[in-house]
Amino acid sequence: MKGIADVKGFLCGTGKGNIKNTLKPSNKKDILVIVSEKPATAAAVFTTNDVKAAPVKLSQKLVKAYEKVHGIVANSGNANACTGERGMKDAETMAKICQNLTGKSPFLVASTGVIGEFLPMDRMEKGIEEAVENLGKATSKEAAQAIMTTDTFPKTAFFEGKGFTIGGIAKGAGMIDPAMATMLSFIATDAEIDKKLLEKALREANEISFNAITVDGDMSTNDTVFFLANGTSGKRITEENYGEFLDGLKEVMKSLAYQIVKDGEGATKVVRIKVIGARTKEEARKVARKIALSPLVKTAVFGCDPNWGRIIAAAGSAGVKLVEEKTELKIGGYLLFKGTKTDYDETVVHKYMKKSEEIVIEVNLNLGSAFFEYLTCDFSYEYVKINAEYRT
Repeated sequence: MKGIADVKGFLCGTGKGNIKNTLKPSNKKDILVIVSEKPATAAAVFTTNDVKAAPVKLSQKLVKAYEKVHGIVANSGNANACTGERGMKDAETMAKICQNLTGKSPFLVASTGVIGEFLPMDRMEKGIEEAVENLGKATSKEAAQAIMTTDTFPKTAFFEGKGFTIGGIAKGAGMIDPAMATMLSFIATDAEIDKKLLEKALREANEISFNAITVDGDMSTNDTVFFLANGTSGKRITEENYGEFLDGLKEVMKSLAYQIVKDGEGATKVVRIKVIGARTKEEARKVARKIALSPLVKTAVFGCDPNWGRIIAAAGSAGVKLVEEKTELKIGGYLLFKGTKTDYDETVVHKYMKKSEEIVIEVNLNLGSAFFEYLTCDFSYEYVKINAEYRT
């Protein structure tokens, strides 16, 4: 499982801080420290939620103030959100501990987990110390495991280009909805690239990856994507070779986004929603997102029920003035609706949904040439169980 630890010049270490306050004992590593051996140009995107966690507020300031950073410190089990002045001080302390232990600065900070609890800073410090001691020893898989909460598997991705590589990890399974989700993603490249171009690449790739997925329609307080470039490979990215670099970044981020949806809490199926024939890309996005958010659509998918009426109703509520008579709907390539119900075999479509781990829903508005694709997953009984027991 290649990822961020496989990018030249980046060292990962994990530690155990027992950060989550729970009655259930855990031996999980829950601290991650990533250090760039050379100062790395930094770009980031964050949650648009008005309620932002302390590490988000701190890292927003750091990315704006510094062109380059030396690393990232992150924890799982506690979001350090809605924790006021103490929360900000604790986030700053996390960064300072790393600075003191490594002699490098600044460090970006990220947290994920339960909202409203203070960080146990004594245990946090011990966990960070262990992670720093282990720098260079953690694999990409182990780095990804350290930031998992309700995830069932670690998420990594890697791209090898001409003279450079891009590697990333992510966590996320629930409270997933743009922009962005209760997700963290740390991505690194050994290419050299100016900050403005790095930010541009991250924005463009984010639009079709992390900002085009939803699990449950709930936006988090802690969403963070960091992208660091340390130039260790000697490969310089300019406008001339930007296309290959962007394609590689898109590949990494789309892979991580897909893995998040596949690991959606209680999910049994990934749903790929394709809206084509729209007047504009934005209208296609609105329709796709509306379908992706519909609990009725998601529960129908869980039941392998080709209930096209729910999908058409969701599409019609997106506010794009679709024309019912022109609209077509396919599930898995089977045409179910073309202005009205078609003469399809429901048993065949049910069998397709039953046997497929990925369900493809295509809506053709027949109003233009624009398109957009969204990823979501089904709603199962297990989703309720996981979130009912999340804090205990």
